[in-house]
Amino acid sequence: MNPVASGDECLQTYGTRYAPGVWKLYDDTRFAAPTYKEVCGRSSMSNWQNTQSMQPFGSTFSGEAKNRLIDGDEYWVAFPEFAHCGTADKLTCTAPKP
Repeated sequence: MNPVASGDECLQTYGTRYAPGVWKLYDDTRFAAPTYKEVCGRSSMSNWQNTQSMQPFGSTFSGEAKNRLIDGDEYWVAFPEFAHCGTADKLTCTAPKP
C-alpha cells in the first residue's frame, strides 16, 4: 500500500513491554528523528521479547509451513490499537489491552 525502496524510509521505533499486557513504542534514536511524513513504520524489540512473545503457541505456530513468511511474500500488518497515537516531537504511544 505504501511502497518504499527500503525500510530506512520508515518511521523507526522500538517496542518494549511497559507492564504485563501493555507495550509502548518509542522513537529509536539510532536513526534520524521522525518527520511524521513517513508512509510506513518499522519497529524492533529485544531478542528476549521476540522469543517470549510466541511461547504460548509452543512450536506449533512456527513449526507449520503455512504460518511462515518466505522472502518475497507480501503481507500487511494493521494495528488499530495505535490509531489514537499523536505526532508529538518524541514518539511515545501506549496500546490499550484488547
